Amino acid sequence: MMKFSAIGLGVITAMSLSAGLAFADGREMRIVNQTGFEIVELFRLHKGETEWGEDLLLGNPIGGVDERLIDMEDGSGYCLYSFRVIFDDEEELVSEDVNICDLTMFTYY
Repeated sequence: MMKFSAIGLGVITAMSLSAGLAFADGREMRIVNQTGFEIVELFRLHKGETEWGEDLLLGNPIGGVDERLIDMEDGSGYCLYSFRVIFDDEEELVSEDVNICDLTMFTYY
């Protein structure tokens, strides 16, 4: 229950680079977890999609104070996505309108 309160209070920050520099070699994003709880699943959904698809972590959780570089490329060419994370206590958080073309890092607090 403590994690839910921490997540509900504000929680997400993102670091941006100029659009010209970001993702020159692809659409990788560093997912940083500072919640103290493992992220056990991570999903993305671009505008127009209706199903979350497969878990991008492939069964390898991101520790409670850890980070992971994730390839966000799905071949669609879309920039705006929603992210859905599920924590080890089954709480989940959805973040909408994340611009993967302009951001290189996304942090959960």
